[in-house]
This record gives sequence, structure tokens and C-alpha cells, in this order.
Amino acid sequence: NCELTKKDETITTENGITIIGYTDLAARMANQASAMYANNVANLLKHVHGKEKAGAFVSNLLGHLDAGEKGDIVSRSIVCCRDGKPVTMPPPPQPTPPKPKAEPAAAKKEAEANPMKAACIGALVLSLGVCGLLGLGEGVQTSLLTTFLLAGAAGYQAVWGVAHALHTPLMSVTNAISGMTAVGGLLLMQRSTEAPAAYVLAMLAVAAS
Repeated sequence: NCELTKKDETITTENGITIIGYTDLAARMANQASAMYANNVANLLKHVHGKEKAGAFVSNLLGHLDAGEKGDIVSRSIVCCRDGKPVTMPPPPQPTPPKPKAEPAAAKKEAEANPMKAACIGALVLSLGVCGLLGLGEGVQTSLLTTFLLAGAAGYQAVWGVAHALHTPLMSVTNAISGMTAVGGLLLMQRSTEAPAAYVLAMLAVAAS
């Protein structure tokens, strides 16, 4: 019932909504119930006589009764007596048992991280990087090298050593470190025009940031 409902009419709105405004729904229930019941009975008769049509209804019904437990359970359930003798109601079919849930495969144990190994690898990489920078000679000033180490190596170790669950709160810190790396790279590009290797490292720092 709504503002668009019309008495004793069925209308369809522009957006495809059907509005039924019948006022005699109680009188219509008998017709609907009869139609549903007739449909159920027709389906029952079709089930018993099968493809042989209506002429085979009685023969199929008696055949299912004679077959006993092998006969159709629907046909045996609708007969109460035969030849003056009661017909035993067949037991209801058992429900289909649920399929057993497949046990989840045992998760592979993750290899335990070795802190000693990780620390040695990090120290080795850092040492090689420092040695490479020192090998550039006078092209890199000590102050620039200190800034690069603090912004790059120390910042990397600080963020990498934190658990993954805490990475989201550290996004601001990560962005700050990236900003420091970019600023350090720009300063190095400005002051190392005469040292191609240092200039390339500065460009890499800016690009990585």
C-alpha cells in the first residue's frame, strides 16, 4: 500500500515496480489454493505413470507395490490398502549425509629467521657500501658521507627491523627518511659536479626516494 496504489488495479511503474491494489485478496485465496493443489496432484500422477502416459498409471502403481523395497517410494506411500489388506507405509528415506569436510593441509612451518645471519649480512652490505664511497677519494666530503649514512643506512635498518604489523604507524617515519634521502641526494648533486661517480650515486638516491 503506497501513494501510487490504485483500488482493484495492478499497475507497473516506469522503473519496473509492480503495485497490486486488489481489495479482495481473501476471496482470491481459495482460487490460488485450489490451483496449487491441482498442480501438486497433476505432478503426482505424472510421476507415477511416467512416460507411458495416463493409461499406464494403474500398472505402474501395482508394479511398484509388487517390487517391494525396490519399488518407487512415492507410489508405495500413497496406497493405504490392497486386496482388503493394509499396505505397510515404507520408512521415509534417510537424508543424504553431509560430505566430510576436508581437513586443511598442515601449514608449512615457516623457516625461523636467524637474527645473527641477518645482522651479519646487513653489516657486510653496509661495510661494502662505505668502502665503495671511501674509494671515491676526495670526490665525497666527510659531511656528505655522514648525511648519506644517516639518511640511508641507519634509516633503512631502523625501518627494516620493525615487525610488519607496525609498518602502518611508521609510514610517516618512512616518508621522512625518504625525504631526507632525496634532500641529501640533491645536495650531493649540487656539490659533486666534478666527481662523476658521486653524481651518479646522488641521482640514484633521488630516484630511489
